[in-house]
Amino acid sequence: MGLPFKFDWKNPDYTQVYERRAEMRNRMRADKTGECLRKLKLYYTDNPVQFIIDWGTTFDPRYAMKRDIHGKRMPTKFPFIPFEKQEELLYWLLDRMHKSEDGLIEKSRDEGVSWLSIGLGATLCIFIKGFKVGYGSRKEEYVDKIGDPKSLFWKAREFVDNLPIEFRAGWVRDQHSPFMRMLFPETGSAMTGESGSNIGRGDRCAVYFVDEAAHLEHPESVDMSLA
Repeated sequence: MGLPFKFDWKNPDYTQVYERRAEMRNRMRADKTGECLRKLKLYYTDNPVQFIIDWGTTFDPRYAMKRDIHGKRMPTKFPFIPFEKQEELLYWLLDRMHKSEDGLIEKSRDEGVSWLSIGLGATLCIFIKGFKVGYGSRKEEYVDKIGDPKSLFWKAREFVDNLPIEFRAGWVRDQHSPFMRMLFPETGSAMTGESGSNIGRGDRCAVYFVDEAAHLEHPESVDMSLA
């Protein structure tokens, strides 16, 4: 489905995106029967990529020095609208999960793979009961470090914290975000992290993302961080 209008990723104008999200949120909250929300949750359970397009938020500190097409300073937090290749990657990841297959992503930096893997994992935890997704990297600080946007779980907390409260599955930052974990009470799902030699030695997961896999396989090789 994507967006119902054309979006220019090179010169982004998020006005229509914000207006669309506000309209969807208002319509959902105006339905006192809860039927609209129930149908949306059913839809997003089968369409997690569309959920990211409809509600996801990402962060880039470099935007603080940029201006949009109207000359206004751009916010560092803005809607996460995956471009074509990013959207293809999300569907490819889902296909690997459904087929229980391994997958390798070779990429250049700043392609948003960390945000994509975090956004997808969080979305699946929000809508699927008993889902568990793991994240591992060679250094603990890359997995979780409070206040550091480079770490995966900083991204995860920001992604969920910027969703409408109806789509957080009961998650509250101060209550359900212990170190290297995020817990979703309404679904009983969880995101967990591991680092160094501990990767893969924790509880079983439905899917596991390994950052800097090349470093783990070949310690002397070039760093291939997803960040």
